[in-house]
Amino acid sequence: MTRQKMAATAGLAVGLATASLGISAIAVTAVASASTRTANASLAGSSTARPVSSQDRTFMDHASQINLAEIALGRYMQAHATTTTARNLGGIYARDHIAAQASLRALASRLHVTVPTRPGTRLESAMTSVEAKEGRNRDVAFVRASVSGHKTAIAIFRKEESAGSNPAVKTYADIYLPMLRTHLRLAEDAESALRVAPAR
Repeated sequence: MTRQKMAATAGLAVGLATASLGISAIAVTAVASASTRTANASLAGSSTARPVSSQDRTFMDHASQINLAEIALGRYMQAHATTTTARNLGGIYARDHIAAQASLRALASRLHVTVPTRPGTRLESAMTSVEAKEGRNRDVAFVRASVSGHKTAIAIFRKEESAGSNPAVKTYADIYLPMLRTHLRLAEDAESALRVAPAR
């Protein structure tokens, strides 16, 4: 199966499972696990023979930081959100990015690349800004940050698709880009559900 088909399969699974923000935690966990297995199988079949370029390394750094930030903030919102919309969105982000980070760490190990274990200053600052709010204002800040953050993440993954060198790293970007696009759609749906004016 080609990596494009693998990416489409993983993206479809995540998209179908997260079509509603009211999805159960058990179903999301099952989808995340299935997506991880699919991704790992595809990545294991990808060639790692080519050198890892500076673009590949930069991408892997950014991807790890994105995953870690989404996991931390997603878990935080599961515990502290005041609306079901924000709580469920946080749960989806945490579970999907745990799967994405597991795949990335396995790939990094195969390529002998060290990836960050913290989100980094910029993302930690964004997380702190959301956490500093209270009540519904926190939920609104989270949703707004989710929209802008996922747009940035999508651009980073698309750049790796076009400018990356190592086939395995590019395959990782191909596989998880549909997940990010699904997350962006969910964040935009959450904006509507919370009647949040889109950021300009």
